Formats: sequence, C-alpha cells, structure tokens
Amino acid sequence: MVAMTSRSSPPGGSSESAISDQMLSELSHRERADLLRRVQMLHSSEFSISARVLTARCWFIRFLAACCLGLIPWTIGLAVSLPRTYVTANWRVLWTGFDVVLLGCLAVTAWGLWKQRQIVVPASIITSVLLLCDAWFDLLTANGHRDLIVSAASALFGELPLATMLILMSIRALHVGVRAARALQQDVQVSSLWRTPLITFPGPSKIQ
Repeated sequence: MVAMTSRSSPPGGSSESAISDQMLSELSHRERADLLRRVQMLHSSEFSISARVLTARCWFIRFLAACCLGLIPWTIGLAVSLPRTYVTANWRVLWTGFDVVLLGCLAVTAWGLWKQRQIVVPASIITSVLLLCDAWFDLLTANGHRDLIVSAASALFGELPLATMLILMSIRALHVGVRAARALQQDVQVSSLWRTPLITFPGPSKIQ
C-alpha cells in the first residue's frame, strides 16, 4: 500500500496530499502501479454511462447481429445470380479513387508513426484492410496470364507483407494501450484481443 503524507489546512479549507519527486522515486514499480490504479479509480468513479446510452448500445449490437444474419442469404444470392463477366463505364474512376484513399491512409499512418500519435492505430488497421482488398481485386480482375503474374508478384512482395506488418503493429499498439490502462503492470499477462475487455465501455456486456 502506498503511504502519503498529508498536511491539513485551516478549518473550512481542504487537506491536500504532498507527494514529492523523491517519494515517487523511492517507490517500487508495484507501489507506483498501485498508486496509479487508485488515481484511476477516483477518476472512473466520476464517470458514468446513462441508461439511455446503454440502451442505445444494446440496440446497436442487435442491429449489427441482424446485419450479419441478413448478409448470409444476400451473399448466397449474389453467388448464384451474378454474371461471370460485367462491363462497367467507371473502371478508371473506381481504381483511381481507391488508390487515392489508400494513399491518404498510408500518409496518415506514416504521420502517426512519425509523431507518435494514437491515430496510427485506426489508420494502420484501415490501411491494412485496403491493402488486402487491393491484392484481392488485383488477382481476381487480372486480364490474361501476364497481368495475373504481375498482380501475384505485387500481392506477395507488396500488399500482403505491408498489410501483415501494419496489422501486427496495430495489435501491439492495442496491447500496449491495454497494459497502460491497467496501471502499467509489467507482470500482467497480455491476453488475446478477443478476450480483452473493452475499457471504454464500462457496464454490463450482455444484452438485457
């Protein structure tokens, strides 16, 4: 337990705790983590989510679940009804627009890494997904043997390795954020993101 010295103010005033830099330097890592947890608990006790927000959250979860169920027959219908070939008049605009978006996401990711900003986490995730989509559509829309070879080489040596690095970097950044939110405990076992609770959404996780 962390002990703090306190000095009292005159009657009617408030008492304040004095923690010097020397006292903090003398604390062990576990004691510092305990102190940080206590400060976070005081802050979190002032934060509460209204019942209206929790209700909206539950309805949004139901909506997402309904979208997943509705997408199953939709995908099956497309698989059996879409033609094998399709001619479009916006082919140039489609790929140019896609590459512009990809360029913007890459630029934001690079800037976030350079400046060490939290925006790098969502930016790198979005960029990795776009890279995977780029490789997927390049391979499936390749016209002829030569285009297929170029698309496969671009995917194997370009999009897929870069997307993998961005995904791993995002997962590591998320783990670091979770550890920091758990009071910087070095002995905390980092679990999979599938089992790590979402810190920004306190309250019951089950739909009532």
